Amino acid sequence: MHILVRNSTTRKLLISVLFVALLALLVQFGSGIRVSAQSAAKSDTFKPLTDIPAQAEQVETGIFVMNFHDLDIASNTYSLDFYVWFKWKGALDPTANLEYNNGVDDSDRTSVPSYKTPEKLPDGRFFQALRVDGRFVQPFALAKYPLDRQTITIELEDSVYIADQMVYVADTKQSGYSSTVSIPGWEIQATNISSLVHEYTTNFGDPRLGDKTQYAALQYSLTVSRSFSFFTWKLLLPLVIVIAASWGALLLKPQYVDSRIALSVTALLTTVFLQQSYSSTLPNIGYLVLLDKIYALAYLLITISILEAIVTADWIKDETPENSARVVRLDRRLLAIQIVVFFGGVALLLLLSLSE
Repeated sequence: MHILVRNSTTRKLLISVLFVALLALLVQFGSGIRVSAQSAAKSDTFKPLTDIPAQAEQVETGIFVMNFHDLDIASNTYSLDFYVWFKWKGALDPTANLEYNNGVDDSDRTSVPSYKTPEKLPDGRFFQALRVDGRFVQPFALAKYPLDRQTITIELEDSVYIADQMVYVADTKQSGYSSTVSIPGWEIQATNISSLVHEYTTNFGDPRLGDKTQYAALQYSLTVSRSFSFFTWKLLLPLVIVIAASWGALLLKPQYVDSRIALSVTALLTTVFLQQSYSSTLPNIGYLVLLDKIYALAYLLITISILEAIVTADWIKDETPENSARVVRLDRRLLAIQIVVFFGGVALLLLLSLSE
């Protein structure tokens, strides 16, 4: 009777601990969703240029990227070396008040004009090109890390002329990137350049502009994605090896209680260190990325192995063959369940992530 009461108590304790762990995971997932939704709010918006005002100067603009380097996910920054050119007819000079909305530091950015003064083309338009090298910022969406796709952008805007006075017309035919552009660990999927209108909900203190102001803007973007092999071999494989080591505890004889617990605890600590190693390369974000969810699943399974080893330690104190056989049967069942849950859970998380 004493043994039955003791086993009942340990089962209740095990169920309580698992419930708390599951509840903590659900809270983390929910907080991640809330933070992601809140971050979508903006005080100003970019809109596609659909109607060109009749009086507005049309400036044909294109961008061609020559080099891409120093992509830093932790700081949401990257460096680009590119040509940007302008063709226009009027008296205004679009290079005089040019701003880079997502530029990091104007003092570190170089902008070298191809000509001392704008050249006049045979069709009567003026032409000027700039070779620009600088660092830019783009908040990265990391919910699908390490299977994320990122959009690397260059955003141009005129700081003086509003959209009624000047607009950018994207030169889609000549814009692009050099065949020598290479981003280690990333693959270029697509490129795009579009004419936009940047609408601000302020007049910047100028009462002549009304309550809202619209400025011409141009956005050039490169869409890049990580290789699936990076996820498989660099991030997932070490975790699989560690959790497989924790499953080894379920294959040991029930009498080796210390070894069973030590093996699972070591696997748990190693998993923590593995997570810290990739987390250090990411910015401080308030939501779980895809790899965090996979690690959360691993934590849960390893914790179950530890608790199972602790609970079954009481069952074999009397060293009867029946209790030892009982522990072995539980170990085998738990091992089979954990293998199915882990690989099935990883596959499900991947499918959900790729389908979004």
